[in-house]
Amino acid sequence: MNFELDAGPGCHIARKDNGGSPATQWVIEWEDFDPTEFVGQEVPDIAIDPEESTLSLCNDRTEYVVAYITVYETVLRDCKGQVLQQGTTVDNHNVSRPCTTLIVLCPPSTFATLCYIELPQDKSLENLKIDSDVQEWNKHRDSADTHPQTLGFPLQGGTGTSFRCTQGESGHLTHFFAGNLHAIDFACPIGTPLLAVGNGVVVECKDSNTLSGIAVSNLFEWNSVILQLDAHEDSIDRHQKSTGREESVKAGPLFVEYVHIAKATVKAGDRVTAGQVIGLSGSVGFSPEPHLHFAAYRSEEPTAATVRAYFHSKKDPDVTFLPKAGAWYDANGVAKAPTDTGPA
Repeated sequence: MNFELDAGPGCHIARKDNGGSPATQWVIEWEDFDPTEFVGQEVPDIAIDPEESTLSLCNDRTEYVVAYITVYETVLRDCKGQVLQQGTTVDNHNVSRPCTTLIVLCPPSTFATLCYIELPQDKSLENLKIDSDVQEWNKHRDSADTHPQTLGFPLQGGTGTSFRCTQGESGHLTHFFAGNLHAIDFACPIGTPLLAVGNGVVVECKDSNTLSGIAVSNLFEWNSVILQLDAHEDSIDRHQKSTGREESVKAGPLFVEYVHIAKATVKAGDRVTAGQVIGLSGSVGFSPEPHLHFAAYRSEEPTAATVRAYFHSKKDPDVTFLPKAGAWYDANGVAKAPTDTGPA
C-alpha cells in the first residue's frame, strides 16, 4: 500500500483487486453486473438501501472510478458488524465534526456494497449527511518518469530528530492519481520549519485556510508553497546505478510543492537558497494528521502530473534516497526513529 494505516484515522480504503489485504476486507460485497441492463436508466453513484441500511457505490462506466465518501456524525459498520473508526474534520470557522471517510477504487461495471449505517434513534436516512466525490481514475501516463535533479531534505530537525514517511509513491490513501503519484508524506509536528530543497524562485504561496481533517470537501482546499528550482543537471547514470529501477529519466524544468502548510514565510517572486526556511508545516486541507505532503512536477500547471525526484544526503550528495512508508528519514537518508528522552 505504501501507506501507514495509523496515519489515516477515520479513513478506510477499499480496492477490489486488493481484497486479500486487511485494509480492504471491511467491504460487505463486490458484485459484477451487466451495464446493458441499465441502458436508459440513471444509475446513482452513491446509493442507500433503507431496508438493509447499507451504503453502496455503483460504477456503471467503462473505466475505473475513485470515490471519496464522507459520512458525518454517524456510526458505520463493516461486513462483520465492527465499527469503522471515526475521524474528525474542522472547517475554517474552527467547527469540529466527527466523520468517517471511505476511499474506494472501483472497477468498471461493479456494484460495491460498502458498509452498514447505524443511525441514532432520533434520525432518519433522509437526514443523513454525506459528501462525496466520484470521478474516473486519472492514472499517471508514465509512472517511471524521473527527473535527474536531486533535492535537499524539506524538513528542519535538530540532532537526533527524524521524520516518519507515512505515504510514499502510489500510496493507497491519496497518491495514486496523475497529480500526486510520486508525492511523499512526512509526519511532523505543526510548526516544523520547511526548507527550500534547492535554489530557486517562489512561484505561489497560499496560507489563508485553516480547515483540517478528513472531509471530502477538504480535498479541494489547502495551503501550499510552490518553488521553481534553478536548473542543475545531475548524473542520470547515478539514479540507475543507485536504484536499479527501470526509469524514464529526462531533465527540464522542475517545480516542487509543499502542501498542508500552516504558514509561508516567503512570497511569490522571492528568490530562495537551498536550506532556507520558507514556511511552517501544518495540517491544512485533507489531512488526517499533521504532515508535509511534498511533490515535484515538470510544470506549474494545476493539472500537471508528478515526476519522481530523489533526495540527496546532506553529508554526501552522491548518495540518493526515495522515502518509503514506514521508514524514518532525516537530511542524510534513512534514520532511526527518535527515542523519548523525556521524564518517565
